[in-house]
Order: sequence, then structure tokens, then C-alpha cells
Amino acid sequence: STHEQHQRDPPALRRRALRMRERVARRGAAVRLDRHYLAATVGLPKSSAFRYLAALAARGDVIRSEDGTGYRLGSPVDGTQPIGSGRLERLVAFAKPLMARLTSSDIPVCMLAASDGVGVRYLWVTTTLTADPRVPKAGDRGMLHATAVGKAIASQQADETVLTMVNAAGMPQPTASTLGSPTGLLRELHRIRGEGFAMSENERHSDVRGLAVPIGAEPIALGVAGRGDQLTQDRVAGAVRQLRRAAVVLARELRG
Repeated sequence: STHEQHQRDPPALRRRALRMRERVARRGAAVRLDRHYLAATVGLPKSSAFRYLAALAARGDVIRSEDGTGYRLGSPVDGTQPIGSGRLERLVAFAKPLMARLTSSDIPVCMLAASDGVGVRYLWVTTTLTADPRVPKAGDRGMLHATAVGKAIASQQADETVLTMVNAAGMPQPTASTLGSPTGLLRELHRIRGEGFAMSENERHSDVRGLAVPIGAEPIALGVAGRGDQLTQDRVAGAVRQLRRAAVVLARELRG
């Protein structure tokens, strides 16, 4: 397809990214992240438009708005710097009170995770549960394809990078619901890029639902989890809204 050809052709991809940046520039101070508008004006699927905007934000060509729904024109000096241990420590310290507010009897676990080699590493975990072996601890590592935070982090990466990571790590299936193929994972990542949040349902553990959102353009994600009868489907939309608001605050802290 034409889209697949552009994915294989770096100059064509760069032209698409430049057209995306031009659209932001023409709209002035900020442009609302209307994926239908972006896809129509640059001839890309919504998931690809979202991914290119994330890449432009990582370079500093565009800057995400404070509410996380729009972009304004930036410059390379606005781009994020590589994440050092000092920045991560400050982020964790800043995130802890926010994560405490995100946990409750209905949503007992909140996790902050970052890309780590071919998987993810939990930077901090806040939980109301005391002795549940399913709850990760700070410093634990997890799989990219079987957790909401892993998929949110993967959604910030190019498809080729994700394939390299899962080919190296493998895709073990701890439950019958776990994604087991790279193609299935890429389909899921395209949905996440379009909708802006990741979900896992019974994928790492049976009867556990997880939600996560990426933080800015960094390979970091904030997520929550609970049993299916706690984090019910009717609570998903509200939990995602809370995660997005917290992620905007954390992204601002990272930039500062």
C-alpha cells in the first residue's frame, strides 16, 4: 500500500512529518489534536499521524499543549533531552503524591514505568494492597506486550523498533488473552496511538484490567490496574481522564 511504501522510504516519511509540522505552523499558537483533520490533511491513518506528532515533539519541532490535546510550533531547543537517572528520580518524587491520589478501593494499583532494554522497568508502584503477588514492585521488570504500561510505552516507538524489541524478548503468553504475535501487537499499538491510551485485560494475570497513558513524548507511562470487578468497564473512561490529567502534569515536570 502507499502507506507501507512511505514507512519503508525514509525521505517520504520525512516529507510527511514536515507537512504535519507545516499544518501546526499554519494554525498559529496551537492546533487541537483532531486526528480526523490531521489524517485528512496529510493523507495518513490516524494512528500514524499521532505517531509522527509524537516524533516531532521528541525533536522539539512541535510542543504538546498543557492539556495534552494540541500542539504548537516549537524549535529544536524545546526538545526533550535524554532521560538521565537524576531526571527519573525527580520525576518519581514528583509523581508519588499524584499516584497516591489515583489509587482507591476501586483502583488499588498505580504504576509509573519506563522503557528498559527490550521490556519495561517499574519506577514506582503505589498500591492499597499489601500482600498480592500480582502487584509489581519498584525496580521489577515487565513485558512490553502483556501490560498496559508496556503497550503505552511501545506506542511511542516506531513499529520497526517495537519489532526489534519483541523479537529479542519473545512474546510469552502467561494467559490465554495475552497477545502472541508481533502483527497483533502492532495492530494494538495503532489503536493506542489513535485513542491515546492502552488497556490490558487478563493479559498478564487473569481477572486483572490495566489502563495506561504515555507521558509526553518520552518512553514513560503512567498506569492503573485492578480486578475486573473493581476497575469495571464503566470506570474506564473516568480513569483514563484522570491518567491523562496526571500525565500532562508529569510531562511538564519532565520538561522543567
